[in-house]
Amino acid sequence: MKTDTTSRAARALSTLACGAIVAGAVVLSGCASPPPAPAPVAALPTLSRAQRIEASLKSMNFEPRDDGWHLSLPAPLIFPFDSDVVGTEAQGNLIRVARELMALGIDALIVRGHTDTIGTREYNMALSKRRADAVARVLAEGGYPAQGIDAKGLGSGAPIADNVSAEGRAKNRRVVIIVQVNAAGT
Repeated sequence: MKTDTTSRAARALSTLACGAIVAGAVVLSGCASPPPAPAPVAALPTLSRAQRIEASLKSMNFEPRDDGWHLSLPAPLIFPFDSDVVGTEAQGNLIRVARELMALGIDALIVRGHTDTIGTREYNMALSKRRADAVARVLAEGGYPAQGIDAKGLGSGAPIADNVSAEGRAKNRRVVIIVQVNAAGT
């Protein structure tokens, strides 16, 4: 009998506990309110086409100058000494630049070859032109329209360093790619 009483008490306690749990759940669910709506996110400012182009040019290491965005390619990175043959690694980099500029919708490039003052003026003019043309050809191989590239050699006429030291002369031997971006982004 004692077992029967204990058993009934245990069942009653169990029923009471289950009832309390169910009642608690009902109360809690009745009190639950939907989560608050998220606060509106402020719209990110929309960049103009010119701003997007400028940001992309900066990411490709172009630098703003008075006459446009310049990507200066030092000759040792592109050409062997006294050569107009674009090196293999430089070709890959130039093709990547051509594709990125095309994706930006840039429709005109200026390519300028430069030399140091070693050699005759005529030789340096011819070498700087051949180098500018070589870079233009690789850009065209990368998909950039050849008719959109203005390639010229400037010889030693626009140095960026002195021509007295070997270091200065090395800086002057370069090819520069120039992109002009107007307010409309072209």
